[in-house]
Amino acid sequence: MAGWTKKTVRAIAIIGAVRLALIFWFDLTPQEAYYWNFGRHPALGYYDHPSVMPWTIFLTTRIFGDTRFGIRLGAWGYGLGALAFLYLIARKLWDERTAFWAVVFAGTVPLFNVAGIFFTPDPPLIFFWLGATYFLLLTVQTGRWSHWILAGLFSGLAMLSKYTAAFWFVGAATFLILTPNRRYLLTPKPYAALAIALAAFSPEIIWNAQHQWASFLYQSARRAHEIKRLRIDYFFGYLGAQFFAVSPIAYIGAVSQAVKPIFAAIRRKTAKIPQDLIVVSAFSAPMILFFSAVALFYWVKLNWIIPAYFLPLAGFVREQISAGKKWHLWGIYLSAGTTLVVIGAMLLPFVPITGELASTFGWEELARRVEKHLRDMPPGTFVFGGEYKVPAELSYHLPGKPQTAGPDIIGRRGQQFPYWVDKDTLIGRDALMVIDPRWGFGAHTGEKLAKKFFQSVQLADTFRVFRGGKAITKFYIYRCRNYRGKP
Repeated sequence: MAGWTKKTVRAIAIIGAVRLALIFWFDLTPQEAYYWNFGRHPALGYYDHPSVMPWTIFLTTRIFGDTRFGIRLGAWGYGLGALAFLYLIARKLWDERTAFWAVVFAGTVPLFNVAGIFFTPDPPLIFFWLGATYFLLLTVQTGRWSHWILAGLFSGLAMLSKYTAAFWFVGAATFLILTPNRRYLLTPKPYAALAIALAAFSPEIIWNAQHQWASFLYQSARRAHEIKRLRIDYFFGYLGAQFFAVSPIAYIGAVSQAVKPIFAAIRRKTAKIPQDLIVVSAFSAPMILFFSAVALFYWVKLNWIIPAYFLPLAGFVREQISAGKKWHLWGIYLSAGTTLVVIGAMLLPFVPITGELASTFGWEELARRVEKHLRDMPPGTFVFGGEYKVPAELSYHLPGKPQTAGPDIIGRRGQQFPYWVDKDTLIGRDALMVIDPRWGFGAHTGEKLAKKFFQSVQLADTFRVFRGGKAITKFYIYRCRNYRGKP
């Protein structure tokens, strides 16, 4: 291997070793516990997300058990594979030196590291997004059918990872149309690749067709209905989250590279835009600009744009190296420092933290309390929560890993839980309702609502969870008698 390639392999190995060690340190996040439930209910599709992530968890837990390692192994593997594809893309667009520093930069970004440790739909999305991009670049270079097939397969699996992969197809079409590679649009190859992508995505289509298009409607019409008015506070909250999670230099550098060709086109200097910048912008600008606009009306989560950052980040590295500047190095130092601070805060028990950073704490203690109360309840007692996170964590931490029930038990939207538990089979049984108010559903509201569905509801226990002397949350446990099924 050439010198820069060897350095890149070492860099990916170091990043992989650090992430692998961290896998064992943190308890499951509520989302991971929820997705673990997906994995133990294999299906063609799911209400919240497509299938790649649950299928991966199903396979890895069958081999390594229902452990943190077994659940998170897929995230770790997809994360390292994404860095490998980033190297291959940057090397093809520019050179090995740029590719190496792009990998190092990406390996230090806080948000990217989270996606390489905790399993959500983002790790497979990033992996297949970058893989599809690499194979598309190969197709226009070689014209081989095998590369078109791989581009189609990887892009379809990206869609089967997360619906936001639709932006990859926007990027692919933009790239083909705005470059001399538009000649391929007059051949059957890109359309065959699109057919393969559709075939790869077909399990999700079949599942939706069998379930009244539930997932498609949830991710489109329902979210659109929630957009009501202009929210400047949401927009600045979105910018602040991106600045922190990506780190300021990485964020500004990536966004500037993403939109640079657009401003060149506005100034009518399109003839001077190199093809590599068109590639970078095509696979990043549509997603970044779309969600930046949505952030004016809707709370955009910081991970929604994650696949769009990798190529422009590499483009920023290339620009700095070509100009003899070192802002990419300062960006690496800053993002690495931010990552260390975040990880240190989560690892050191005397550091007070709240919010998402504290979402992995307190679940084992809660499970012990719930188990104690279950011993005093009649046989057949089930456990449920006022939202999906608490029952997901309890299903993992309670002895025997029982199937818990979701908030649809008391008339709220149950996410995936109604597909696992038929609430009609619970009629006449007692239950323990567990409330964690930090997820936006308070104890008073839960008690009031539960009384409409149960013969009686009684507060049985409360306790706080502390971290560094600061209360993370206060859990409420209710004993509910005789579930009626209807209010």
